[in-house]
Amino acid sequence: MHPKKTVTPKVRTKPKPKPKPEPMVGIFWMVKNEPVIDSVPVSEAEVYADHKTHPRDHYTVWGQLQRNGRVPREMDYAEMPRGRVMFDCKEQRFSFLADRCILAKKSMVTRIMKAMHLPPGNVKTGTDPHYRCYACLGWVL
Repeated sequence: MHPKKTVTPKVRTKPKPKPKPEPMVGIFWMVKNEPVIDSVPVSEAEVYADHKTHPRDHYTVWGQLQRNGRVPREMDYAEMPRGRVMFDCKEQRFSFLADRCILAKKSMVTRIMKAMHLPPGNVKTGTDPHYRCYACLGWVL
């Protein structure tokens, strides 16, 4: 006869929820239908008037991305649709300003917002004359 084994019941504990990533501000492009993003957490953002914004500009970052091989070397930074996310300190909400070519693609907007950890329902989208690609300007390349 075999001795009985005692079984210790397993205690199941709820896994601790992962902390939510901090929302980001930054600049972005849509290159070959893929988002290219350069961002920083809101806590590291630069203060500009009533906003927290990304400290770098499209022109400078594009050059770095070209040198790193992340974007085509032969393309100008303004050729591709682009935009910016800022945090409005007064309204306590994010502003997502982008080229119409990006805003027309809801899935692209969603991908960028998700990558930047933007809180759903607390983001205002819109256009800005700074963020118009060559196609929107009517330029033929």
